Amino acid sequence: MKIVVINAYVRENAGDAALLSVCLRQVREAFPGADVRVAGMEDPAVHPAFEDAPNLGSIRRHVADGTASRSRRILRKVYVGAACAGLLLLPESAAGVLRRVLPAEVRREADALAGADLVVSTGGGYVLARPGLDGHQNVFFVLLPVLLAQRAGVPVVFAPQSYGPFPSSLQRRLVARALGRSPLVLAREDVSVAQLRGCGLPDTVVTRGVDSGFAFDPPASGDWRARLGIAPQQRLVGVTARRWLAPAAQDAYERALAATIDSVQATGARVVLIPQVSTDYLSDDDRIVERRIAAHCTAAPLLIEDRVDYRDLKGVYRECALLIGTRFHSVIFSLTSGVPCVAIEYEHKTRGIMADLGLGAHVLAIEDVTHPRLWALVAPLLQDDSGYREQLRRRLPGYVAEAEGFPGLLRAAL
Repeated sequence: MKIVVINAYVRENAGDAALLSVCLRQVREAFPGADVRVAGMEDPAVHPAFEDAPNLGSIRRHVADGTASRSRRILRKVYVGAACAGLLLLPESAAGVLRRVLPAEVRREADALAGADLVVSTGGGYVLARPGLDGHQNVFFVLLPVLLAQRAGVPVVFAPQSYGPFPSSLQRRLVARALGRSPLVLAREDVSVAQLRGCGLPDTVVTRGVDSGFAFDPPASGDWRARLGIAPQQRLVGVTARRWLAPAAQDAYERALAATIDSVQATGARVVLIPQVSTDYLSDDDRIVERRIAAHCTAAPLLIEDRVDYRDLKGVYRECALLIGTRFHSVIFSLTSGVPCVAIEYEHKTRGIMADLGLGAHVLAIEDVTHPRLWALVAPLLQDDSGYREQLRRRLPGYVAEAEGFPGLLRAAL
């Protein structure tokens, strides 16, 4: 059996790497012995495989390659977009001729999709759009491999992920066309279910699922306390941050986090700023933000400056007594380690999943972050987190069990 896992991201984004890791494990559990390949945003020349699954590269990676100039990327999007539209619309004889003039990386994914027995769109939060041309092209290139596989008669399933927003009717029609033909579409929170309903997809198509990150549980590796120079009895509080807002609002958010770190460290706890994402792609490197936050602090927090493997990184969260998390998979890494979290919401996945766990009161929108508001959520947990931990003991096992149900859903769907 040949399976292609599409829409993978990069391993320097620990959350997305965890989702891909879980996806590969669960696909292999569902179909032992299958030939599983990955099409994603990593350059095959640099990373020829991900956890023993060969890396094909992808159409998306080719047209968005950050090493190419902006004008070259635009030309690639126009050429590849038009050529792949031809593959979808032209008769098979003409499409075969067109396939031969595709760039090698694009042809490699297109051929793999056409020759697969199953295509799995990995979990995440990438099926979304903004108003205007950028939003249209994002939805098109994300769903293009889905449409190419379906044109070849190959079933495509969607691992648990978030959907939307889709501000235009054209975007909604494209989403409905691609997902409406799928035997399994899993949405990881109620807001995403509502977004897909807004695209015209009936409830019979969409299944409520659980983020695959809850099934990510790599073995412990190394002693993070020794690496950080923290004594075994020292209370450690983790913080994750990201670039998200316009410059003035971003500065206010970072200063509010710094003030909250000062308040935490004034209690005798030690704070470590954890880079959940450290990729050069789109300059999305949390270490840049976290250095600025540390510079605003009265007493310097700990900084992790190295790029840390996504499996190793989870060990940091296991050592924390509390996490103040903006990157939502840092929150998931902590919750599944039994660590209470205050979650800073930048997309609807945060509030939706925290509400599922009965933890919605511990969420603050990133636009609303000030030191007083954030400290009002953090301070009570530093004093007494027993109620929070009891909630995790009650709700988390069932949630994790749902996340581990994907292999069974895959087999049933096919």
